[in-house]
Amino acid sequence: MKKDYYEILGVSKNATAAEIKKAYRKKALEYHPDKNPGDKEAEEKFKEAAQAYEILSDEQKRAQYDQYGHAAFEGGAGGGYSTMEDIFRNFGDIFGGHFSGFSGFGGFGGGNSHSYRVKGGDLRIRVKLNLADIATGTEKKVKVQRKIKAEGATYKSCATCHGHGSIVREVNTMLGRMQTSSPCPTCGG
Repeated sequence: MKKDYYEILGVSKNATAAEIKKAYRKKALEYHPDKNPGDKEAEEKFKEAAQAYEILSDEQKRAQYDQYGHAAFEGGAGGGYSTMEDIFRNFGDIFGGHFSGFSGFGGFGGGNSHSYRVKGGDLRIRVKLNLADIATGTEKKVKVQRKIKAEGATYKSCATCHGHGSIVREVNTMLGRMQTSSPCPTCGG
């Protein structure tokens, strides 16, 4: 049986967004893999805290969780992390935007019905950070090679996604409207 998200973060069901954020930050720092190298139990608690924060920090997802519990997100409809990289995507708003290069989450309701590409959002760069860098913030210089438009060249937007790089599908389910985003099948994103 899955643990209660409020219990994982150590907050009450009527906790404010600020209290949830503070509790998550505390758990994330306590169980961070850099602070507990090789400790599988700490890694699991780190993942649990990140998953709990993803649901409880989003008003719509929290309302669904409060009403339906874990059942609201079963079957791939929302929540859950498959890799450590997925967890770090959430760190941007918690630790001051130091992870803003990662893309956002999909899931239930909310937001626009269109997905817009952020310039440079598809870049992936490996940068080594330690826990102190993450907690206090740091600046690092990186070199990036980029392609530029050839002089006199013209480009056309994709007819399927209109240059957004992805398509969004909305499906009505018994739990509400579910939104999924996938790379454009025509241009590949």
